[in-house]
Amino acid sequence: VDAKGGEHPCIDRKIRLAVISGVLTEGHSNSESFGGVLSHLDRNMFDVTYVLLTEQGDPEVAKFTKAHSSDRVYVWGKEDGDASNGAWVTRWGKEIESWEMDIIFHFDLTMSTFARRLGMMRLAPVQVTSNGHPITSGHDKSVIQYYISWAAAELPPEESQKHYTEDLKLIPSDIAYQYYERRILPGQISRMDGQSFRQLQRTDFGLPQNKHYYLCMQKPHKFHPEFDTLLCGIMVNDKEGLVVLHREVSPSNQNVFEKRLERAGCDLSRITFLDQQPHHRLLALYRESTVVLDSYPAGGDTTTREVIEMGKPLVTLPARLLGGRWSLGYLNNIGLKESTKQALIATNPEEYINLAVNLANDDTFRKSVEADITAAAPNLFHRVEAVVAWQEMFLEISPYQQCQTHTLTLTRKIQKGEL
Repeated sequence: VDAKGGEHPCIDRKIRLAVISGVLTEGHSNSESFGGVLSHLDRNMFDVTYVLLTEQGDPEVAKFTKAHSSDRVYVWGKEDGDASNGAWVTRWGKEIESWEMDIIFHFDLTMSTFARRLGMMRLAPVQVTSNGHPITSGHDKSVIQYYISWAAAELPPEESQKHYTEDLKLIPSDIAYQYYERRILPGQISRMDGQSFRQLQRTDFGLPQNKHYYLCMQKPHKFHPEFDTLLCGIMVNDKEGLVVLHREVSPSNQNVFEKRLERAGCDLSRITFLDQQPHHRLLALYRESTVVLDSYPAGGDTTTREVIEMGKPLVTLPARLLGGRWSLGYLNNIGLKESTKQALIATNPEEYINLAVNLANDDTFRKSVEADITAAAPNLFHRVEAVVAWQEMFLEISPYQQCQTHTLTLTRKIQKGEL
């Protein structure tokens, strides 16, 4: 049955939804992003099965997959007898096909070689992917029919559709994209590692107290050489400014990174490179920074939400593709004043530099921006309308509709205050 063709035969059972991922693990950013919506889908409408494809080790499957006793959870890896001949993907494919799923949801199809291989097989009437990795699957539309994204983070549909081999389906821009949980607990404690960061100061990171700090702790592989000129431009325009960046894991790669920055005109004596930090220390870095810089052209998503939750200003230059437009979407969606959005969202490289420098050097203005972000930050979290939007999306693309109307729908749950 092709749902796109408008045929939705009715069935006297729940819609069968399989969620397949190579990173369906506890604490992973994709579990953090999609877990809220998936765990809140109405189980009177959906029969949900989770499949974690493990490429190495024995990772802890995400806790949200165990929120409902009716859900099935599978953790699969290669077996000792599997050769490099595709036997494992054939075996898994036959197992999944035997479940007779209505929809298979690969929310991060290109994050795992296992998931990508499995995603080349047509195992259900409707197969869909999304932005767990913000790029098209590249598979033919006969295999993966839909890509679900967020209108707030995409170019206009006639332009953004060109970036996908799938049919692009959009959650409306005025609706929050996901049902997010806070990552910071009361008392300045990280939910991710349970550690307090209240006591940490700049000196704990080897940073002087009396300077402007421009922080970008995205991993360097997100930095295009175009971003180098933005960093250098900030330092040229703010003589008191220092930049804090993520150090490359590989010494040889770090050497290449530093030489690249030097060629772009950056003063390396004013750049501090830090190793990857435990989560509570990363949160302290956000708090102690003067301005947080969104990387370009691949920007932040989970990290942007953390910066907003901390009430800190983040300057972003939206890119052409989805991976560089999440900050734009969040800043436009949470109810910030127009003046705040204008202070944070650049339209060109020169404006990006000027916005960052202006925020760092105008304490009064920066504090007003921080106050507005702090007031709007709660609008990121526990947005039930996101669950409703995703549920409606799954129902729209489903090959079937339910013949019987259930008495306990998601809407009634909302009305009863059960969500």
